[in-house]
Amino acid sequence: MLNILIADSNIDYAINLMSHINSLSDNIRVINITLDGRETLNFLDDVNNSVDIVLLDYNTPIYNAMEILDKISEKQQNKYQKSFIITSDNPKIIEKLNSTNNNLIYTCLSRELDVSEIVSYINDVIVCKRLKDNVNSLKPSIQSELLYLGYDFSHKGTQYLLDIINMIYLRGESLLENLNKLVYPVIARKYHQSCNNIKCNVIRSTEYMYYNCDEKKLLEYFSFCEPAKPNMKTVINAVITKINTVSA
Repeated sequence: MLNILIADSNIDYAINLMSHINSLSDNIRVINITLDGRETLNFLDDVNNSVDIVLLDYNTPIYNAMEILDKISEKQQNKYQKSFIITSDNPKIIEKLNSTNNNLIYTCLSRELDVSEIVSYINDVIVCKRLKDNVNSLKPSIQSELLYLGYDFSHKGTQYLLDIINMIYLRGESLLENLNKLVYPVIARKYHQSCNNIKCNVIRSTEYMYYNCDEKKLLEYFSFCEPAKPNMKTVINAVITKINTVSA
């Protein structure tokens, strides 16, 4: 069960959001609505409360969103990593928070967004939470395969590709059928980039790999009969197959 806390002084807004969230799945629920910063911190600090995602209004009374994040204890920093979706009606605040490097913030959204759009971001966080449960064991394996092929991790596209493979490995290879709609948007929101930016960077990293990889290694790894540049689906499938073969 994934537990969501809504921290918002606008009770009508919060209740509307809660009704949409609770209709998502039997495994997702809003466990509380807090109306100010002090109440929010007290709820998060209570060891009896299990919170996975926090929907936090930037302008909560007593303590605003950033003051709340600053007061979260060091012990809880890892627990709440990328767990906060902050909402604001100030475009400058939204831009600032989405460009800041705060490990607690998943994203900052406009309060003018339709509730269904906010719920789609919640779904993204849920996906990331589920991936995180397995990422520690999967990430080294994926990284090892990409390094073997010659991918350069100083390129942003290689990190994006690692996340893409990780997501598809855990959620099912059916996602490969529509990377543009089912995968790139999730990765784009995680890194606050456009889908096109994610896709282009991954393609550039793959081109770098292709032009620097030994021809014999390419033929063997991708089961090619003759040298050819592998497309994205081919790379993802091959890496997942190799990981499955090793772990079998």
